[in-house]
Amino acid sequence: MSSLKDKTNRQVTIIGGSIAGLTTGLALLKHGWDVQIYEATHGELEHRGAGIITHDALFDALKKLDVTSKDQIGVPIRTRKAFDKHGSIVRTIELEQIATSWGRLYQLLRNQFPTERYHSQKVLTHLEQSNESVSVQFADGSTIQSCMLVAADGIRSTVRQLLEPEAQPEYAGYVAWRGLINEHELSAYERKELFPYFTFCLPDGEQVLSYPIAGEQHQLSEGYRRCNVVWYRPAAKESTLQDLLTDIDGNNNGESIAPNKVKATTIAHMRQDAKKLLSPQHTALIGKLRQPFIQPIYDLTTACMAHGRIALLGDAAFTARPHLGVGITKAAEDSLCLANALNSYTSIVEALKHFDKQRQSKNRTWVNQSRELGAYLQAQLLSETERQHAMIHRTTEAVMCETAGLLK
Repeated sequence: MSSLKDKTNRQVTIIGGSIAGLTTGLALLKHGWDVQIYEATHGELEHRGAGIITHDALFDALKKLDVTSKDQIGVPIRTRKAFDKHGSIVRTIELEQIATSWGRLYQLLRNQFPTERYHSQKVLTHLEQSNESVSVQFADGSTIQSCMLVAADGIRSTVRQLLEPEAQPEYAGYVAWRGLINEHELSAYERKELFPYFTFCLPDGEQVLSYPIAGEQHQLSEGYRRCNVVWYRPAAKESTLQDLLTDIDGNNNGESIAPNKVKATTIAHMRQDAKKLLSPQHTALIGKLRQPFIQPIYDLTTACMAHGRIALLGDAAFTARPHLGVGITKAAEDSLCLANALNSYTSIVEALKHFDKQRQSKNRTWVNQSRELGAYLQAQLLSETERQHAMIHRTTEAVMCETAGLLK
C-alpha cells in the first residue's frame, strides 16, 4: 500500500464545486494534497440558493480554512418574533446568530480556492477504481485518474448513485416556498419591525419565517441587504406536488422545478392562500417576492460514506431537512474530518474508513433531528402516535427555539 507521505501519490479528484466541494478542496490543500475540483454546471454558482443561518461550529471550520472573520459573513440577528394570524406578536425570544446568503458563503470559499484547480462543465458519466487509483470519465470524453475521489455533488449525486444506488432521496411530504426581497423594497414599518428579526407565523400544519441576509453582489451594508422568506406547506406526492412541479411548458421531472418555470397560476394560488392563513405582515412579504420558487423537502441517508478510495460527504452522503439549518455546517465538518483522517493514516482506504466511522453518527443524528422538527408538516403521512410525538415540536416556543437554533 502506498504511503500518504509520498508526495507523488496525493492527487485528489473532487466531484462537485459547490460549498461541500470547496471546503473539502481547501482543507486538503492545507494538508499538501494535489486537488482538482470538477463541477458539472457552467459558470459561477454564487447566485444559487437563498438564506442560511450560521452556527459557531461553522465559524470554527471556516477559521481553520483561513476563510474570513464573522463580521464579513452576514447580518447579525439578536431577536426572534412570532406573529399570530391577526398580526399580533405572541412570543419574543433572544437568540444571537448571523444570517447570510448561500451565495455569499460560496463566493468567500470560491475566492480562496485556486482558479486553475476549478473546472466547470465537467459532467461525470463513469468511474472505476482499483487497488491503487480511481478513474473517472466525463461527458466531454476526457478522463482523470487520481489516488482518491471525493463525491461532493449534492443530494442527486451521480457518484452515490453509481456506488450505492439504493440510497435515494425520500420526499418528506411538504415543500418550501422561498424567495427574496431587496431591503429598499420593504416599507418603513417592515424595515423597522420585521427585517432586523427572525420572524415566524405558524398556521395549522404550516410554518412561515423570514430573516435578513446578504444582498445582491453579497453586500452587507444597510439598505443593500435582502429579506429571506420561507413558507413550509404540505403537498401530497401524487397530487399537489405533481401540480406544483409541472412547469409553464408542461414538463415535470418529478423532483424539482426551475424558479423561472413556476406557473403564474401556481404563484397566484399561493399568494391567495397567504391572505387566508398568514399574518398581515407575512402576507405582505409573500406579495413582494419577485420570483418565488419551490423546494421539495427530502431526507437522504447512506449506509457508508467510504467506498474503497471514494468518500461521500455533504448532501451527497446525508441530507437533513432545512429546519436545523445544519447543511453548510455539516459539509464543512465532513471536509475537515476527512482531511484530518487522511493526515493520520498511511492508507487511503483505512483513512476513509476512519472518516466514515467519525461522521456517520453525527450526520445520522442531524437527519433524525431535522425529521422530528418537520414531522408536524407531514401530518397526512403519520400515524396517530407519530402525530402526537410531532406536536412536541409544534408549540410556538419550540418552533422558535429549535428552528436553526443552537446545535447540540
